[in-house]
Amino acid sequence: MKIQSAKPGPIESLIILVLNLMILSGCNGRSGAEKENPATPDISDLEMTDDLMKVFSERRSRLTGRIEEGVVIISSGSFPSGDHCEYRVNDNFYYLTGFDQPMSIVVMEKGSPGSYSLFLRERSRRDIIYNGGAQPDEEIMDSYGFDTIVAYSELQGLIGEYLGKGTPLYIDFRDRMLRSIILTEAGKQRKPETIIRDMTPLLEEMRVFKDDSEISRMKKAIDITGDAFVNACRICRPGMYEFEIEAMVEYTFHRNGAARPAFSSITGSGPNTVTLHYSENNRKMEDGDLLLMDIGAEYGYYAADISRTIPVNGHFTKEQREIYELVLKAQKAAIDELQPGRPLYGGHAKATAVIARGLFDLGLLTDTASVWQKEFYTIYQINHYLGLNVHDAGNYGFPGAFIREYMAVDTAIGRPLEKGMVLTVEPGIYLREDGLSQLSEIFSGRVSEAETGEFIDRVLPVYEKYKNIGVRIEDDVLITETGHVVLSQKIPKEIDEIEKLMGRNRNRWLKQ
Repeated sequence: MKIQSAKPGPIESLIILVLNLMILSGCNGRSGAEKENPATPDISDLEMTDDLMKVFSERRSRLTGRIEEGVVIISSGSFPSGDHCEYRVNDNFYYLTGFDQPMSIVVMEKGSPGSYSLFLRERSRRDIIYNGGAQPDEEIMDSYGFDTIVAYSELQGLIGEYLGKGTPLYIDFRDRMLRSIILTEAGKQRKPETIIRDMTPLLEEMRVFKDDSEISRMKKAIDITGDAFVNACRICRPGMYEFEIEAMVEYTFHRNGAARPAFSSITGSGPNTVTLHYSENNRKMEDGDLLLMDIGAEYGYYAADISRTIPVNGHFTKEQREIYELVLKAQKAAIDELQPGRPLYGGHAKATAVIARGLFDLGLLTDTASVWQKEFYTIYQINHYLGLNVHDAGNYGFPGAFIREYMAVDTAIGRPLEKGMVLTVEPGIYLREDGLSQLSEIFSGRVSEAETGEFIDRVLPVYEKYKNIGVRIEDDVLITETGHVVLSQKIPKEIDEIEKLMGRNRNRWLKQ
């Protein structure tokens, strides 16, 4: 008797695909060579070494060198609330210590050698049973360079002593819990709030410039993200769900030693490509769709941020190709502009000009000098810092409230680029289906109904051909002493590269 088997569902299909990919390519993606077994990831670079301890020590010295007399107090952060949110250490705490246990406080007194103290929470038997045993104090001191380890319960008394002496306390004002503790104690002693000072601007400026250890981890995060992109291309086909692509991406992250995504993965297809922060990832992809992936692994607490846009069936249509080529041309022009000494937003201005000219040539813009027309297509600033956070700390040299006014003009603004900065470059074009109908609302009070109406009449026939096409291309770039390095340069982004990468997979699923 012939047994009729049920057609596998999307989850079962994903499992089969993952297993096949592991067998064929080792989930590696770096060389494209087939391997019988996946290589074991090397995460030895995450271990604390003497050289790395010196890096953290130098950071602490630089910070205390920039403050007046006083005490630095910084917290690692507390446990997450709820059962489904994992703890992640406070960025600034990790930047100074390399230590990542929750409910930890570090106290450093300027000008007092041997005052690098760690305050650790007391562990109950129940806590140890549920969360695991504690690392011995001696081992922590040896591994991280602390001078002393003190019980967490003694912190409030020490804060009271410092306040009683009128010693300035430098804290991270964004740490609401620690700030509340100190302000409450200051209130009890009737001490002025000016005794509590914000060290956040100092730390954020330090974090703008990445050292070799940071660049190494970011490069690893970027390489892992590149592997994830390649693996996604290898399995992508019409009929799959967006969440299957997301699952492959994040599987590859974990498989290669990345603890988590640096942000919620975006895998938007078809009409979802025009939603900038699309997050549902639950649509079934169709033949002829584009798939926009904005993804990034976090490795050793350092983020990658990469965007690529691919055709689900392996081949770009004429309209998709035209928009893709324009975004890629704009991105390359923006990257070329990232040179030391030039304004940080110079790349954005260059990309905007390229996109405006290209949209004009396609018939989607009627006047390349029209600020509002360029603003309609220029939705966001294409550069941001990258590091311990995907939108990393640091001053851009221009008040954020005014950036919007300069997004669609040719003026290059922002602080001068300097060696050690790492920035993303992510231009995009998003032709929302209902975009033109929103013009009156978007530009109400700024542009007359007659002007927007004339614009719509002229571009609507062309816009209809491109509607629901969204393309974003993003790379991560390090500023050097003489120029820049594209840290993600190995991740395919040329049309021929992408179609070739997907071609082998296309031939496979077409035969099925």
